[in-house]
Amino acid sequence: MSKLAVSGIISLVIGGVILLFQQLGNLMGTGGGEALCLVDLFEPSNLDWIDSMTFLGLNNLLDTIVLTPLYILLFVVGAVLLIISGFIKS
Repeated sequence: MSKLAVSGIISLVIGGVILLFQQLGNLMGTGGGEALCLVDLFEPSNLDWIDSMTFLGLNNLLDTIVLTPLYILLFVVGAVLLIISGFIKS
């Protein structure tokens, strides 16, 4: 198993753990209804550069990525890494 495949599996597992704890918080009623996004992890002033992007809709793409729930990003990154590792010859 390559390092790329292991990284993909770890990314999928971490995404699953985040989703599991989020749903557990919702079940217990602790107010964990909001999905964790990259915006929540960084200071808003650190992401101001995204609003100044004008290159062919890159602003909208980056806004979508930053506002997507973290577990979805980790699932997508993990799946892409696993697919790439399947094409790499050992």
